[in-house]
Amino acid sequence: MNSRFTRLARIPSFLPLASATLMLGVAMSFTAPYLSLFGIERIAMTPLKLGLFMTLIAASGVAASTWAGKWSDRHGRRRPLLVAALIASALGFVCLCRVRDYTLLLLIGVAFLGAGGSAISLIFSFGRAAIPARDEAERTFITATLRTLLSVAWVFGPPVGALVLAATGFSGLFLFAATSFTACAVIVARIKEPAERGRQGTAPLAGDAVSLMEMAALSELSMPIAVTQPPARATVPLRMIWRPVLALTLIGLAANATIIVLPLYMVLGLGGTRIEVSIMLGLGAFLEIPMMLVLGARGSMLNKQRWLAAAAAVHLLYFVAVAAAGHVWTLIPMQALSAFVVAVTSCLGMTYIQDLQPDSPGASTALFFNAARVGSILSGVLSGVLVGSIGYKGTFLACACLAGVAFWLFSKPLAGGGHGLQVEG
Repeated sequence: MNSRFTRLARIPSFLPLASATLMLGVAMSFTAPYLSLFGIERIAMTPLKLGLFMTLIAASGVAASTWAGKWSDRHGRRRPLLVAALIASALGFVCLCRVRDYTLLLLIGVAFLGAGGSAISLIFSFGRAAIPARDEAERTFITATLRTLLSVAWVFGPPVGALVLAATGFSGLFLFAATSFTACAVIVARIKEPAERGRQGTAPLAGDAVSLMEMAALSELSMPIAVTQPPARATVPLRMIWRPVLALTLIGLAANATIIVLPLYMVLGLGGTRIEVSIMLGLGAFLEIPMMLVLGARGSMLNKQRWLAAAAAVHLLYFVAVAAAGHVWTLIPMQALSAFVVAVTSCLGMTYIQDLQPDSPGASTALFFNAARVGSILSGVLSGVLVGSIGYKGTFLACACLAGVAFWLFSKPLAGGGHGLQVEG
């Protein structure tokens, strides 16, 4: 394990990109847990208005991510869009420091926060292109390592965010987040695009966007290159991809509803504090780290579809347990279940979708994140309606039903080749 980390650290583009990923995670962990509280406490939004606000942000993020993924695959450039998305996020949170009109907040959410939401998918597709991998196992390990850094940020981000919120209010919290987004943009702007950097001594991988760009550039310069082709990976027909994408969407719907509803339930329903909310979120992120490292190291040897089905089953159990909880401190140890779901879907879900469409890393990465974002679109208004009609516990039980459907979708074999893809007869 240590030797694998040592090799990654020696890759020139890895440490800067790892730093940028960590800064992005810090910014996200400062804002996501408290954005719903901001809407309720400072803007006096109703649950339905809050749901609409979150829905429009997510919808804008889906549109931006989809367009950015297709554009980057077509032009082979990801850095300019990633920098623009990060700057948009920074501007959006600066605006939240001053604006209190609901209509203007909706416009800011769509124009800046939603568009900036594409940064999360762009930074992973940029990493897939910018960091050379010797084989599929190393590629999975790189993705898992970057995703683990996001979890590291979520370990200390919410507790520190709660302290900043207590000391400076929402304006100070949002300014700190805007600074983190800006710092991330500065780091990314200094990382060279793969076509500019070149990759010497490493054989390109078939179907890899980095490889295709570099081979074209080297051909134009009449430089010889030795290519070692790995076994071909079949592209799964688009008509078959809807099942795993829908399953991930349902998991994303349930997870995003949790992000919106659970902090409100803890503070308003169970009489908890913001510190207790941050402890719960921090513990979940802390537990994700060892799980992600193990999954990243062994991801290429695992049956991804079966593990994703297991994650959906655990998600169902988690929501049933949350609905049955009667005290804040009984919710905290349950985050071990949530951490398992996040670790599996983040580490294996992304590479699973990328394996289904190996020739389109940007589009497939955006597809993975958009599955969660579409769930976020639905979760905004749906969570507001459910909380208003059947209460917090009923909302959690509804999320358990969604996880059950996701389990059924993942349990059915999918046509395809290796890497955990089941072959249908």
